[in-house]
Amino acid sequence: MTGNTKESALCPDLKTGVLLMHGLTGMPSEMRPVAKHLTQLGCEVVCPLLPGHGATHIELLDTGWKDWLEGAQTSLADLAQRCDHVVVGGLSMGAMLAALSSINNPKVSGLMMLSTTLRYDGKASSPMQVLLPLVDLLPILGRKFWWTEEPPYGLKDERLQRMITKQVEAAARGENNEFGLFRTYAGSLRQLHKLVGQLRKRAHEVTCPALVIHSLEDTMTTHKNAIEMCELLGSQDKSLLLLSGCDHVLTLDLRKRDVANQIGKFVVEQSWKFAQKGKVRPETAALPA
Repeated sequence: MTGNTKESALCPDLKTGVLLMHGLTGMPSEMRPVAKHLTQLGCEVVCPLLPGHGATHIELLDTGWKDWLEGAQTSLADLAQRCDHVVVGGLSMGAMLAALSSINNPKVSGLMMLSTTLRYDGKASSPMQVLLPLVDLLPILGRKFWWTEEPPYGLKDERLQRMITKQVEAAARGENNEFGLFRTYAGSLRQLHKLVGQLRKRAHEVTCPALVIHSLEDTMTTHKNAIEMCELLGSQDKSLLLLSGCDHVLTLDLRKRDVANQIGKFVVEQSWKFAQKGKVRPETAALPA
């Protein structure tokens, strides 16, 4: 798709930016299929590497939720300088960073939340969560206890599962791992819980149009997270899309094309809605037929 049809065309008088953020222990490559589709539509897409990510658990443990949010907001500010409006989105933890970054930002025209993780309540979630408050009392525990992710890695795609298993084995040998870390320490999980607390407090301040997507077969975070997230958001214009045939990592799994298409439609819609608010000439601000 090139963006030449009316159904896929962005408003020609606006430069549309899209900020996409990966999840905890993840990498920007998680967002690659979505980013490729949006680029073809004519968007300027940025998928930043969040602070502390891209290296080892040591670097990640040296950062917390405030650092991750600051990284997201810095990337948003940079992109907003180059674009007329920006749609923000993310996967899992990235979805929460996107929501918090959208608050009180007039350049943000839409929010996309994929596999939102208010709690790990799926069958593949870590049993250590009930002990996480102890990390505040004994910080050393945050660096001593971890949860190692195992197949299916939040994916139904068996080919990708095999690829990730090889990468995890390579990482264990000290080699690079392009898919990110698959060992999550208690300290990082505790920081994620604190981020969730901030989102719960401020979700009512999110007012831009929002699209929430979640899998009915998510093994890490059930779709109850998405339903609750929709209820928490202050947006008047919000929609919930529940999918089957995929797992937690919606952007890479078996329905990645459907996910990318839905996101593309949402971004195009926000482009024209932003134009209708008087940001461009009235004669051009008509939704495509």
